[in-house]
Order: sequence, then C-alpha cells, then structure tokens
Amino acid sequence: MRVGLGTGTTARWFILGLAERVRQGLSIHAVATSVASATLASEGGILIEELGADGLDLAVDGADSVDPALSLIKGRGGAMVREKIVAEAAARYVVIVDDSKYMSRLRGRVPVEVLHFGSARTLHTLAERTSLEFTLRVGPDGAAFITDNGNLLADSEYAEIADPTELATLIASVPGVAGYGLFLGMTDLVLVGHSDGSVEQLTASGDTVASGG
Repeated sequence: MRVGLGTGTTARWFILGLAERVRQGLSIHAVATSVASATLASEGGILIEELGADGLDLAVDGADSVDPALSLIKGRGGAMVREKIVAEAAARYVVIVDDSKYMSRLRGRVPVEVLHFGSARTLHTLAERTSLEFTLRVGPDGAAFITDNGNLLADSEYAEIADPTELATLIASVPGVAGYGLFLGMTDLVLVGHSDGSVEQLTASGDTVASGG
C-alpha cells in the first residue's frame, strides 16, 4: 500500500503509530509531505519514496479547522502545498482532528506560500483582494520562515470564513502565490476525537458514525 504522510503535531502521532505497525510486520511505501515527516518516518523504519505518476492509495493528515462540508484550513506546519499535492494524489484522503478543530464555519489564520520575488507587493495585493491582512511568518530564530520549497509563508489575520470557495478563488488569483491552506472538496473522511475517548467519523456524504474509545 502507498500512503501519504502529513505534517504537523497530529500527523506526527499517526507516523509514530504507523511505524509501530511496520515494526510488527506491516508492509507499506510512503510519501512524506515535509523533510520533518520524512525524517521521522525513516527513523521509524517506514520506507519513503518519491510521489509517482500513479498516485497513492491513502493519505492521512491533520487540520487546523474543519467545517461540516469537510472543508479545511491547513498549514500551521508550513507544508500545505506538498500536503495538497499528496491529498489530490490519494484515492482516499483522511483527516484526524480533536473536537476543538471541528467548527460550524472555518475559522483561523489562512496560510499562503509566496515567492520571495515581489513578496511585499504580493501581500499588498492579497490584502486588497481578500480584505484580510497577511503577515510574513517568522521562525523560532526570529528570521523569516522558509518552506521546504524555499518560499516564504504568510498568515492571514484570524477570521471566520463565510465563503471558503470565494476566498480560495481570490487568493489563487494573486500573482506570486505558490499555494494556500484552504482544502476544499478533497476530504473523504474526518475522524474527530473527543476527550472521553470516543471518535466520530464524518464523511463527505454527510454521514456521521460514532465509535467508542
């Protein structure tokens, strides 16, 4: 089986759990969405390969915000461009969140990956077209955050998104944008974990299944 591995705190726990299954004899090939995830997976004995033209059987990742239509905000880990490529390449895309991330409307900061060239103008145009302010993200060292693709990352102001499709269209229309953290119409299943150990399974068809902890 070919599995796409996401990036971030939730994806990290999935990778660690998957590595344990591999040590028990599970045979898989994996594609990682970041250098950090590739390193963690390799250390756990998971075979990492490049994404091929034939795609993937499954991709698993986390999200920063999920709405009832299974639209997502992603990118807190700064890997949303590769994550979106992997999600699109997968026959089945599964997202794992805790119940604080499941909302009636998408809310949060929308990350946008931008080219270095003309980045100030790109941020200005983003603000003009979306009516949201965007600020370059900085890393722990105080320098500009650089993605694994070598680009800058900007985050919008915190907002409730009434129309994710319209916002995605506006962001995508700005020259200099390499990708953005709105994932629309891509998710097949969301697993929502609750503090009591129960898990809800939300599907794109609107079905909800609760399972015990």
